Amino acid sequence: MTATATCLVGETVVGGGFTTSSGSIRDSFPSGGPPPTGWTVTTTASQTITAFVLCAS
Repeated sequence: MTATATCLVGETVVGGGFTTSSGSIRDSFPSGGPPPTGWTVTTTASQTITAFVLCAS
């Protein structure tokens, strides 16, 4: 499974992360850009995940 959270137009990533119901996270990283415009998380199994991103203008 993959989840991505994105910044508003004109903003860039300053941080990010995720929540998960269970299981293992494969990757958690800034995505898009450059400069990065989102945060992407991937899991190793089918599970519920939510990505979040912190953005600045």
